[in-house]
Amino acid sequence: MILERIKLENFRQFRGSQDIILSDLRERNVTVVHAENGAGKTTILKAILWGLYGHEGLREDFEQPTNIIHEGSAFRCKNPESLAASVTLIFKHGSNEKYILTRRLTLAQQNSDATKTDLMLEVMKEGQTFKVGRPQPKIHEVVPLGISAFLFFNGERIDYLAEEKNSAKVTDAIHQMLGLKLLGTTIKDLEHQSVRGRLRQELKEHTSDEKREALDELAKLEAISDRRDEECDQARNNLSALEADLAAIDAKLVANKEAYELQTKRESLTNEIKELRARCDGVTQRLAKSVGEDSYAVLLGDRVARGKSLVADLRNEGRIPARVVNTFVQELLDAGVCICKRSLPEGSKEHAAVLQQMTLAGDQSFNNAVSDLEHAIGLLTGSSGQVLEQIRALNRERGSLISRIRDCEEEIEEIHQTLGAKDDDVVAQLEDRRKKLQLSRDEQLNAVGRLEGLKAAVKQQREELLKRISAIEDKEGAAALAQRRLDLLEESAGVLKEILAAETEDLRPLLNDEIAKLFRRIMAKDYRAEITNSYTLRVLKPLGSSSGGEGTEKEAALSTGERTVAALVFIASLVSLAERRAEIPTIMRDLTGAAYPLVIDSPFGALSVFRDGVARHVPELAPQVMLLVSPETYRGAVERALAETGRIGRRYCLIHHGRQIEGNYSPELELNGKRYPQFVHDESDEYTEIREIEI
Repeated sequence: MILERIKLENFRQFRGSQDIILSDLRERNVTVVHAENGAGKTTILKAILWGLYGHEGLREDFEQPTNIIHEGSAFRCKNPESLAASVTLIFKHGSNEKYILTRRLTLAQQNSDATKTDLMLEVMKEGQTFKVGRPQPKIHEVVPLGISAFLFFNGERIDYLAEEKNSAKVTDAIHQMLGLKLLGTTIKDLEHQSVRGRLRQELKEHTSDEKREALDELAKLEAISDRRDEECDQARNNLSALEADLAAIDAKLVANKEAYELQTKRESLTNEIKELRARCDGVTQRLAKSVGEDSYAVLLGDRVARGKSLVADLRNEGRIPARVVNTFVQELLDAGVCICKRSLPEGSKEHAAVLQQMTLAGDQSFNNAVSDLEHAIGLLTGSSGQVLEQIRALNRERGSLISRIRDCEEEIEEIHQTLGAKDDDVVAQLEDRRKKLQLSRDEQLNAVGRLEGLKAAVKQQREELLKRISAIEDKEGAAALAQRRLDLLEESAGVLKEILAAETEDLRPLLNDEIAKLFRRIMAKDYRAEITNSYTLRVLKPLGSSSGGEGTEKEAALSTGERTVAALVFIASLVSLAERRAEIPTIMRDLTGAAYPLVIDSPFGALSVFRDGVARHVPELAPQVMLLVSPETYRGAVERALAETGRIGRRYCLIHHGRQIEGNYSPELELNGKRYPQFVHDESDEYTEIREIEI
């Protein structure tokens, strides 16, 4: 999918007809839209999502999602059927196909049910235009909703991908963008009521009462499992919505001059807590490893002392090392000749004297065991002090981190108390709402954890019940046949799951190679990024070389900027693999590649010191990149780095028309020594104009 044009008509603040023609040249694949905060950058991003998926595409962080039509136009409209908002997307997909997508919503529809829209999709092929009969399924085929968050996103909010709780989203994105979703769909089809359910019903009709009861029990258990899945999904959706609401309130507090300083400090403290907790988790893992693998050296202190004492006593008694070993004495007896060449015939007093030495001679294996014991005692004596000091040091570090986390939390609580007691009613109400949302979010977090535990328990019960059902023998031939079919279905679903897991695992090293390559270019530090076995993003830093010469690594405690870079690099790597999917040899055959664009709102806001590095490699992130940027984050390092790439193909500026400028809105944009208006005074209406400016 390569976007050619985005046309907006009466969509939110974009009054009338406005459009953006994107650059689709390989060597100039970047389109930049400049705008102050509040002018409409995010609205352009949401317009693309609304156009593709309707209301379903408007994520939780889009305020008043049912108010799509330009407010001023809607207020003045006399005939609700005569006014409509629409988004038209013209894009290329495949070798010779161009699509024209138009989603439209009249004022009458908005007043009735804003989620019901009119959608038309046309495909242009070989000079002819055809209307697509079922447009929404086709759109989901071209760009599935599940990957939209990885293609059209707010750059300041993608660091969440580096969190373990989002590993399922990372895995699902890999499946969808790299052509593995079909396997998952097939598995679901096999396990559907129309297939597995029908076979079970056949079995129940012919089997014994015992197995019939077990099948009824299984059906109840799977119904519970389905409810648990739905409840867990709903809890996660609720959690996402609450986090989006919290982010919206934080943005309002930052924009409020009465709360700006305290809210900025709170955000800084919150980010610090995230980093401290990541470090604390790392220290805790190292501490657990040290205690689990090495603490025996400390706990065996009394035993080591006793061992040293025993060895010393044996040495003092002259029993170790043995002066003569019993194997040597036995050789003399077997040979019948003493070392002095005297004959040792059996029954003689000489033979008896040498035989007596067998009771005094030491055993060679005993000598070896004592030698090993002495060596082990030496190692344990030397390492016990080191292990104890390491454990103490890790405990001190962990305690220091926990203490700092508590200090930050106390400062955050003090900020809450201060903002909540402000004379400014707006700030006080926002803070009160924020506190309630936090409490609700904590409840949802607990709910997710509890439901995940319940899901695991039900899954275990189901597996045990399936084994019991399969073990019950059927005497009737029809029942046995139905059981074999059911066993084959379960086996087939299991094999497909194994193939899906294997395919995903085969692609992970390739994805990690892409991630490592791009991450090294952007990051100045000697860090390495990867997708773990559990499909979480992590960044490792070197700790030096071990005694064996191999380099060791540990997980780095990341700043918000570093997590954002890691997430951005993951997305870019996924897009790169998707484009050349056909070239990648895996179990599944005949998969074609697909090009995808990246549309990023505020791509540099959370990057801090990494802005320059990311900006230099923006053109490499995807075949087509659209950046929605504010002047504050663009000027300076980003502007210079992007200019040096020579890859900007088109540039636009959003101009706000209205009665007054709010906040830190600058009336002009300065680029390359030229000034462009960002604000036009208008007493009659408020709207945003899209204007192309020269490269």
